[in-house]
Amino acid sequence: MRTGNKEYLRAVYVLDTSSNNTETKREYVFAEKNNCLIDEVLKERIKIEKDNGFHDRSRQFDYWLYFRNDTNWSRCFKTGLAKTSLKYVFEGNVSEPVILQTKTSKGKDWENPKHFLLLQFGKNSETIIIDLFKEFYPFKKALIELIVKEHKFYI
Repeated sequence: MRTGNKEYLRAVYVLDTSSNNTETKREYVFAEKNNCLIDEVLKERIKIEKDNGFHDRSRQFDYWLYFRNDTNWSRCFKTGLAKTSLKYVFEGNVSEPVILQTKTSKGKDWENPKHFLLLQFGKNSETIIIDLFKEFYPFKKALIELIVKEHKFYI
């Protein structure tokens, strides 16, 4: 699938009713039987968590998206999700770590945006659709808004 001249992968996740979901944390599992989309970025299981406001980022995030790549959620890869002009659509990035001897003020590795993603909530947040633009990240806010405006969403 494409938006403009940029290709993207679409992954559909459904709410995992067997997990302990709350108002602030929800776990989802990959909905499609064909797992060819599962790769180094997209995982079989994800979690959405509301932001508690205790982060030191330059951007305001409403939610955090966790990709289950470890046995403990606290060690899993995560990314922030920021609002867009559409009500149930959020944008974020999947970063790659830059391993240097110098660390951030919290002792972590630096990160650089590598992949752009659009996340769409379905009805009652029971379905999540992630559109992942691999090897592409628009740094200009105006360009992100234009992509959101022209994108063909799932619902």
